[in-house]
Amino acid sequence: MLFLLQSLQKLIYSVRSYLWNIPDLLFVGNSSPITRLVDLYRDSRPFSHFFTIIFVTVGIVSLVSQNVNAFFKINTNTFVEGVIVGIDSNGELRQLNRVSPLIVSEIQLEKDLGDLVYESLLKIDQSGNIQNILIEKYETLDNGNRYRFYLLQDVKWHDGEVLTSRDVSSTFKLLQQLENSPETSTIHSRTAVNLKLTVIDDNTFDISFKENTVIPSFFEAMSFKILPEHMLTDVNPQNINTSDPIINRNPVGTGPFRLQRVETQSITLRRNLQYRKEIGIEILKFDLFPNEISAVNAIKSGQIHGLAGISIDNLRDLNDNYATQILTSDVIYNQYWAMYFNLDNELFAEKKLRQAISSAINKDRIVDTLLGFAEASDSSIPRSSFAYADVNKFSYDPVKAAELLEEIGWVLPPGKLYREKDGKQFEFELLYVDNQDREKIATVIKQDLAEVGINVKIVPESLAKVRDEYIIPKQFGSLLFGVQTFLDPDRYELFHSSQISHPGLNISSYRSSREVLAVVPDPEKQGRVVTKKIPEIDDILDDARKITNKDTRKTKYTLFQEIIAEDVPVIFLYHPKETYIINRRVKNVDISKISNLEERFDTIENWEIYIN
Repeated sequence: MLFLLQSLQKLIYSVRSYLWNIPDLLFVGNSSPITRLVDLYRDSRPFSHFFTIIFVTVGIVSLVSQNVNAFFKINTNTFVEGVIVGIDSNGELRQLNRVSPLIVSEIQLEKDLGDLVYESLLKIDQSGNIQNILIEKYETLDNGNRYRFYLLQDVKWHDGEVLTSRDVSSTFKLLQQLENSPETSTIHSRTAVNLKLTVIDDNTFDISFKENTVIPSFFEAMSFKILPEHMLTDVNPQNINTSDPIINRNPVGTGPFRLQRVETQSITLRRNLQYRKEIGIEILKFDLFPNEISAVNAIKSGQIHGLAGISIDNLRDLNDNYATQILTSDVIYNQYWAMYFNLDNELFAEKKLRQAISSAINKDRIVDTLLGFAEASDSSIPRSSFAYADVNKFSYDPVKAAELLEEIGWVLPPGKLYREKDGKQFEFELLYVDNQDREKIATVIKQDLAEVGINVKIVPESLAKVRDEYIIPKQFGSLLFGVQTFLDPDRYELFHSSQISHPGLNISSYRSSREVLAVVPDPEKQGRVVTKKIPEIDDILDDARKITNKDTRKTKYTLFQEIIAEDVPVIFLYHPKETYIINRRVKNVDISKISNLEERFDTIENWEIYIN
């Protein structure tokens, strides 16, 4: 027994001695591997430094490349778009009310979702070219009085139903009904009521013009979104602008993305697996923000990939941000911003006064204020159109402005800042939709006119109030406002005297000062005609839209532009460019050819999100 205890004691001492010497043997002793390795590293300098750096770098790159998605929470299949929705009266984020692509929406999020979920038969690009979307082809019949359209085959709605001509027909009938109310009237509905749609078979339908109808912008007017017939049973003109119809809450289209989930702070769309094109982005998420500052901070920090519709000040700020880039569209010629005079207002009845105001406004300064994201305009018909004519007579010339004002009795008394006439100071209000960028433009106009002795009070109001309380009842003095036009030079809706009343877009209540004799329908006797004097602009616009010869049309529209330039019912200011902030990790985004902001997703099938 004693022997066993002595043996165990020796074993314990031996193990203790061995363990006690392990640090010397392995790490700090003169013969330890670590000491030898350190000596070798020192003797091999600087080569040892060089190889160590390579080894560490390769290790880090290898680790990052294998685990970066988990480490940085980057998902290359998910694109996150920031949307500024504002807050409601309770201080909460405004929520999505409905998606209804057949009516005009003031909310960019609704426009974006409508463009991603739904598709149109065709589109017209900024060059006037027709792009087939849901149609394979079309034919011109009956000398241009009828068109036959052939739908793409096997296109499916998000719920699996097949797209047919009946869907187009039901959408078209609803569109015609929407024209019965000013609140739901659009450029598409105004055209639809003058057309007839006939279903030929499941994939073919005809569109024909009603008798004596001419629509030069026919293809642009046909670019409305198509809705599924089987989901339109509870939709009518009275509720289409609400969340009551099921399809407004649960939109079902043929577009590249389908609505998956609506939450308080985000909206998620998922790729349409039945779509005709391969799309790398699987999930498109809209993160909602209460204001522009929070959204801009999110794009700076990489929380979101894209952000659109921000102010000039924040564009300037983001211009130097290393993580983002500013994409810019070409000039959007089917939009222009202008200063409108209310010609029913006694102050603006004098043509020379309007000419003087036009001569006092520096459009180049306005473009500079917009950081160059615009092009100065001098006509409702843009320079890109075959019908454009350079007839601008009252471009920036403050000396000429002063001379014109003097001629009509608006003089600048010694020591006074503003002109007077008959003891009354020259002043008026300039109304605009409340917006940071619009305020900058209105301020430039105010400053320019102050330099020639005119006092302008700038008045910001909400879009709804500007439309409902000022434009429709014609209760404004002057107005800074933007309109969307057709690429075709037809400007009937904008300047014909029949379009003064809503929903016509003759905002200035313009009737040309020059008149001509014309044969017109007798309002008292159906089928009879009478000869009477009408505004010359009316006569030109009536004729020009019926003419098919390009050169003859150009002659008519040149005269139209000359008269408008002389009468100055409107001061054309600029055509805009759209901007889009994108994270530099997102590649192949192209907005150069878009016609409106929601079209920024048109090339999403090419987008790719890279890790670095």
